[in-house]
Amino acid sequence: MEQLIDKIYSEFDPSIVARSAKKKSFYEAQVNWKSLSQIEGIRSIAKGVEALAVLEYNRPVGSEKSFRVKRTNAKLYAVDTSFLDVISIENNFQGPAPSLGKPGAPAGIVGVSLLQKLEAPLDGSFKLFLPKTSISMRSKQPFFTKQLSLSSVLFYRNKEVNDETLLWPLDAYRRLTGDTLSALTNLYFSAKPDVDLTELKSKISSLLGPEFEVKTYKEKNDLIFKTSKSEKAILTIILIFVFILASFNLVSSLTMLFLEKKDNFLAFKSLGLTKSMLFNVFFIQGLLISLFGIIIGMVVGYLICFIQLSTGLLHISPGQAYPIGFSFYDFLTIIGSVSTLSVLFSFTTVKLLLLRSEEI
Repeated sequence: MEQLIDKIYSEFDPSIVARSAKKKSFYEAQVNWKSLSQIEGIRSIAKGVEALAVLEYNRPVGSEKSFRVKRTNAKLYAVDTSFLDVISIENNFQGPAPSLGKPGAPAGIVGVSLLQKLEAPLDGSFKLFLPKTSISMRSKQPFFTKQLSLSSVLFYRNKEVNDETLLWPLDAYRRLTGDTLSALTNLYFSAKPDVDLTELKSKISSLLGPEFEVKTYKEKNDLIFKTSKSEKAILTIILIFVFILASFNLVSSLTMLFLEKKDNFLAFKSLGLTKSMLFNVFFIQGLLISLFGIIIGMVVGYLICFIQLSTGLLHISPGQAYPIGFSFYDFLTIIGSVSTLSVLFSFTTVKLLLLRSEEI
């Protein structure tokens, strides 16, 4: 599940995001673009403005010569074309190839669920409303308005992205709002494969300075990833508790075996078998029982995992198979826990049985 969450939040969210630490926005002139592009490990850089917007569609009413207005809130990403490379959009869209249009003919890209809320086709007639930042109480028009055309539909596994996202060209946003100072709210960075994001974040942060706040996509979604790790820790504790309960079967087996052979202890003693030797016999017997149980459990468990990986038998939602991942660390944790419990319960059980036995 942790791997699935990582994939969901790394598909759309850029590897690293930088924004002003003190204000809502900053200006392009504040950034040393040449030095920033020379940082090793950065694949691409995009710039943008994030804002709340309202999207409107005049939906024609069937068999009537009238229209019904549908409106919904959207999270607007006014970005340059580099942003499409940052978010790996090539495998996460429906319909025509995604594009932000051409100069003079901007086009938007909308989340699939956002389009469904409007009950609109992709080639419908849309209107974009952007709230003005500085207006008076007597202002008759608190919004910037613009007719909007769409080129494609976002389709990510992240439901929030599908529900609220609207991408639009940054230059069109600036023309609409009259921004002549090249203001930005975010810088988006895509990292090269196998690059340490913490180290890359440190380099970017050092170059931008204390006026900027730099976060990786995991830090941006800190609560989600902490919840995932807590869930994994809780499941590990529950699994160990199950192992403890299962260990009582080992205690029962050793006790029954001990009682079954109890009548032969005097014969064993006359043959020269000491108490320590008898302890070793039953202790090793307990370890062998545990070993066979571990081997059978591993074979059956990994067989089920491979079946799920190859067939997707279990689903957490329609079209989404329950995720399975193999971790060497988890393997060592489980094997180590089971082995430790097996040794502990075998040792304690045999020791107590021999202490209470008067035959030897």
